[in-house]
Amino acid sequence: MKRHLLTGLALLALFAVGARSAQAQEGFYFGVGGGGTEPVGDYSDAANFGWHGLAIIGYRPGAHTPSSFRIDGLYGENDFEAGSGKFKLAGGLANGVYEFGSGKAKAYLVGGIGVFSVKAGSSSSTKFSAGGGAGVNIPVGSDSKIFFEARYISVFTETFNTAFIPLTLGITFGVN
Repeated sequence: MKRHLLTGLALLALFAVGARSAQAQEGFYFGVGGGGTEPVGDYSDAANFGWHGLAIIGYRPGAHTPSSFRIDGLYGENDFEAGSGKFKLAGGLANGVYEFGSGKAKAYLVGGIGVFSVKAGSSSSTKFSAGGGAGVNIPVGSDSKIFFEARYISVFTETFNTAFIPLTLGITFGVN
């Protein structure tokens, strides 16, 4: 599964490379990504390393503005540490993004709040969440970027703190 996801992302990147020269674009953008999910804190005692997929819809208010806003939808699974079964994570975050740097590749900070559903076996809980992290955007065309980011996301569940670090590789496309 992970190999197919990375192969698909690589093909999307190659497709985007043939576009015009890169520059910041204002307006809406969308993206997809995926990667590994490392449980941390209490959650790491119950879950193993897993996987996730990510969908993004964002808006940049101006071509020379370092700030943008985006909504992320994430789905992931982590196997139980002991026994058979899986934790299933599904949710979304409303985020602020701030890019910095003067080169073509730009680092960024991302943070936001949202709601996640955590399902383990037959029990599930939907709770508020918060997260933040950092990443880098690398332009591959006039309105396409490959990104890599690492975030810390905490879901405020009652039994234990469901916190995890999604490591995501993906691509975004501008809509003009």
